[in-house]
Amino acid sequence: MDVRYPKTRAHVFEAVRALSTSPDTIQSRLIEATRSLLAVTIEEFASDLELTIKFTRLLDLIAVDHGDVEAVAVETAAYMSDAQASIIADLICDFFYEIA
Repeated sequence: MDVRYPKTRAHVFEAVRALSTSPDTIQSRLIEATRSLLAVTIEEFASDLELTIKFTRLLDLIAVDHGDVEAVAVETAAYMSDAQASIIADLICDFFYEIA
């Protein structure tokens, strides 16, 4: 069985693992997941416009300012409500489902 987007799948799986296996707050888990997501390059699935749009939307929710994305994502997640962080965590899981 061929795995679509193997590099992306591995990084997003690590993000899902970070979200699901830690007793930390949802914000802390989201920060850890973001580190894995930032290793994803859109080039791997650039031919799939729908996935590109979904991933770009996810990054926009994580880090509105596109300067130093990792620093902005950490700061953004730290001040999110549990509900906001949960919505993004759901989107990460949905994205993983799309590429798995």
